[in-house]
Amino acid sequence: MDLLKNDDQLTIVNRSLEYRISKKIIRKVPYFEKMLNLGLKESKENKVVLDFETKAFKSIFSWIEIGCILIEMDCVINICIIADYFGISDFLIDDCFTYFHDNFSIEYLPVIIPQVTSTSKLINSGTLNAFICRYFTKIVNTPVWLNYPVETIGYICALDLMIHSEYQVFDVIMRWVTFKAESRKSYLKELLKLVRYCHLEDKDLSKIKENEFFKSSGFEPKLCPSNNCNCGIDRTKQGYFIVIDELCDKNLRVKVLDGNFFPLINQVIQSDESLLLHLFHGKHVSDIPFDSGRKMIRIDWEKNKYRLFDHSALKSYYLKIHQCIFDEQQRLRTTVTTQANNASSFYTNESSLLEASEKFFLVRNDQYDFRCWKNTSISDINSEFKSGKHTYMATVLDNFIYVLTDKLQFFQFNIDRNLEFTKIRLDKFQDKFAFDNLLLTSMQADDDRVIFIDKTAKDIVCFDVSTQKWKSMGRILDCKSKSTDGQKESNVLKTFTFGFLSTDSINFCLERKLTQ
Repeated sequence: MDLLKNDDQLTIVNRSLEYRISKKIIRKVPYFEKMLNLGLKESKENKVVLDFETKAFKSIFSWIEIGCILIEMDCVINICIIADYFGISDFLIDDCFTYFHDNFSIEYLPVIIPQVTSTSKLINSGTLNAFICRYFTKIVNTPVWLNYPVETIGYICALDLMIHSEYQVFDVIMRWVTFKAESRKSYLKELLKLVRYCHLEDKDLSKIKENEFFKSSGFEPKLCPSNNCNCGIDRTKQGYFIVIDELCDKNLRVKVLDGNFFPLINQVIQSDESLLLHLFHGKHVSDIPFDSGRKMIRIDWEKNKYRLFDHSALKSYYLKIHQCIFDEQQRLRTTVTTQANNASSFYTNESSLLEASEKFFLVRNDQYDFRCWKNTSISDINSEFKSGKHTYMATVLDNFIYVLTDKLQFFQFNIDRNLEFTKIRLDKFQDKFAFDNLLLTSMQADDDRVIFIDKTAKDIVCFDVSTQKWKSMGRILDCKSKSTDGQKESNVLKTFTFGFLSTDSINFCLERKLTQ
């Protein structure tokens, strides 16, 4: 009787734990149904040995046996891996997908990183790493960073991060160590190896060597020979100027220029409304904000496709970023009067979300006032991020916001000094500029140029913030190709903006060009 009873059960050994379950129940799972039907060794011995993460397997076993499962961030990806391996209904994987994307925040990175692989079903390591690299400078400026375990710090700092300077990596390592110096100083020497010293400027390397914690660590940075660097890619070279021209049939011509305006990529991309606009995307996908942060384009470099965010989608995107990274941070708004007035201020419905190196700034320029939310909350984006008639354009460079109004008034606002502002003369360009025909952009940091582009002539003019001088930087000329009817390609400059592209994406495009 006991033998018959045992023959109706299957014993599952997963790592150090043993489970018993009715064969009638386990046959509902395609993996076990196939195994039992084929008369394999496991079916004859009524025993199968597996090697899955323990908590995730317990959850899956509960779902199989009882029909109920508790999904948590520390095992949701592993649950999907097991469900996929067992051939379990896609409904479970879909539910896990929804849970993950509804609840993800950077707080969970320490439990998510160990679960992902290059092929994991819910989110793979390439997609997760692309998110971390893109928003690294925001992640490290939250309280969450200071409470990560050393394994998470090491994992993140080893990635091909999108940064302006390698000193940023050194700085955030030091902040993490000194936050709990007694218990963390023993990790410093290993973490310092993650700074790519070959790509540091001399002034930053000297600054590092003067740091007391650095000197006490006994670590000596080794610089590679210039012709044989083993430090990996130069992480500071992933910020580019992107030029986008509108062609016929919704096609766009996109050109990628380096910091000195040297062209690297020039290709035509096609509209594809089926491109998903999830926050997470593959390593060959880039999200490029433009028009003072009021618009965004997603480009899939591998597929040569793009999709524009409408205002609703862009607002949802920014809300998701803030939910994932900044959570419900306390708002901090500053207002400064830029024009004398004897009447109540006229308020516009237009605002911008400007991306700076470490955070996003929500700004609005009214008739007499300039407003800046230095700490932008989710509720601020919900209530204040609105589209409307363009009455100004803006960009962020280091600790300053630069604004050009439709009256051709050019302002420099000091973020660190409660928006203390300077009105800058346009000099000889006052009569040459037409607001509706201009674009305004800049790098986010470590540069001295605020750049204006004439959309028609494609002339580039720069205001040098160091010398406070204006200068012409040249004109963009296109090699006009001919269409099938023999006419020259007609293009209209849509934007000239700054954005981040991964080195992987740049290399992919360059390698493809060689084969065409």
